[in-house]
Amino acid sequence: MADRPLVQRILAWATLPVLILGIAGARFAKLPSLDLASAALAADALQDEFEQRVRSYLLAHPEVIAEALNRMEAKRGEQEAAAAKAALKAHVADVFQDQDSPVGGNPNGNVTLVEFFDYNCPYCRTMAPLMEKAEASDPQLRIVYKEFPILSAGSVFAAKAALAANRQGKYVAFHRALYQGRGQVDEAKVLEVARTLDLNVARMKAGMQDAAIERMLETNNKLAQALHITGTPGFVAGDEVWTGATDFNGLQALISKGREAQQSAK
Repeated sequence: MADRPLVQRILAWATLPVLILGIAGARFAKLPSLDLASAALAADALQDEFEQRVRSYLLAHPEVIAEALNRMEAKRGEQEAAAAKAALKAHVADVFQDQDSPVGGNPNGNVTLVEFFDYNCPYCRTMAPLMEKAEASDPQLRIVYKEFPILSAGSVFAAKAALAANRQGKYVAFHRALYQGRGQVDEAKVLEVARTLDLNVARMKAGMQDAAIERMLETNNKLAQALHITGTPGFVAGDEVWTGATDFNGLQALISKGREAQQSAK
């Protein structure tokens, strides 16, 4: 934290030119014959001196800049979190109860965790085994999957294929298998996974062309924007919106908050 007396001194220097200019302005008003050009030069000199002192102070105490940036970032984060919560209230049904969104875990569980993801997101790949672990350790966990392909054409192809696989009752298996391979998820890898899981590939490809699947992706994209989820992964539980990867403890904490919020809402 910056030294308080030093901060107070820089604030004093910030105030001094304003006071001097104000006093000078009052005197100038009483002296109509005063050379206005000289007054302007004096004001410029004061401004230059003030800017030089501020610059010198900041160069000598760069921690002040760091503190200001940290406070600004924290304030921005608080504002975005508040906006996301407000938006969530307006989109509760779309987030938690959309009939078209695939569901995993316990469909009748007492807590719902929603994930927005992209199959080519390395952070989503990191979260995939943690999501499986969370589901295995919590028999009351309901998971809603929101396909949110924003990184590549391969991501879009994979998302459409996964939603088409859902119509064959193999969404969760397909979803997990896409994360188990290495490298970018593209059309070839998606089709390989489909064949491995004995999906009807022809039927899956036909389903991918359905306008309803395209609309689902558009809906998820608009919903993510409304919730201020601009990257992947993004999570929603209870009245909490979280963007970014976390560890297993962080994931469990989010689920616990979601459970408390759902129970208090009853």
